[in-house]
Amino acid sequence: MDALNRADADVRFVAPGLVEIDVQGKPVLIGGCCGGCGARSFPRALVCTECMSEDIEPVALGTEGTLYSYSVVHQAPKGWRVPYVVGYVDLPDNVRVFAHLDADPKTLAIDMPVTLATGVVADDASGAALSSYVFKPL
Repeated sequence: MDALNRADADVRFVAPGLVEIDVQGKPVLIGGCCGGCGARSFPRALVCTECMSEDIEPVALGTEGTLYSYSVVHQAPKGWRVPYVVGYVDLPDNVRVFAHLDADPKTLAIDMPVTLATGVVADDASGAALSSYVFKPL
């Protein structure tokens, strides 16, 4: 994990502990890996849901997955950009991630391949952009 930067000066994340930017400028999801059984989680769990171990280390998760489900959201808290698309993405690590989707919903299809990216999802009280991890079609 040495090659990751938690504080990227160009991007302000809504939840900075969930995503990092690597040295090549690519996003990486930070999940957890159980030292007891190897089960992975996202976000990183404090206790393994498989074996109840508390030995959970941070781990970079895969960047490509399959769209499991999605929905269009038309209402959100102040500052969030609407409408937006959210969905569940299945990663090869046996982890299902809930995320914003950077795509026109008319182009989305269940089981389509998607890849990790970052995107602006909201604005803070001063109007500055806030980013998050997103998935977009491959």
